[in-house]
Amino acid sequence: MQSVHLTWPGGYNAFRLRIGELRALQNATNAGPEELLNRIRVGKWRVDDLIQVLRWGLVGADEMSAADAATVVTPLLDLHPLSEFRIAASAVLLAALVGVDDDPVGETVGVAETPPENGSSLSSMPQEP
Repeated sequence: MQSVHLTWPGGYNAFRLRIGELRALQNATNAGPEELLNRIRVGKWRVDDLIQVLRWGLVGADEMSAADAATVVTPLLDLHPLSEFRIAASAVLLAALVGVDDDPVGETVGVAETPPENGSSLSSMPQEP
């Protein structure tokens, strides 16, 4: 899985939640990744949900250590609207759950091609003069 790159109140960083970071996130929030995403989406999140997602996302992308990430993320919440962190945390969780656009899973198989003309489209019908 590739990292997702985001501009957030802390700057422009890569975020990635691998299995180790997902386990640490579950321990810190007492919730799984999809449960956290749902809490954030419906507005039932807690401040620590946002902090922990971003913290462990930075760690997983090898941006910094867990201690450094905590000291970077937490103070920023006093300086910026919480919605900016909510958007970033959602994007990090979505990347962990479904991947990022340029991170295909497996090989591309069965790529859809334009179907051959079967005579039923308007352009293939005989035109009256």
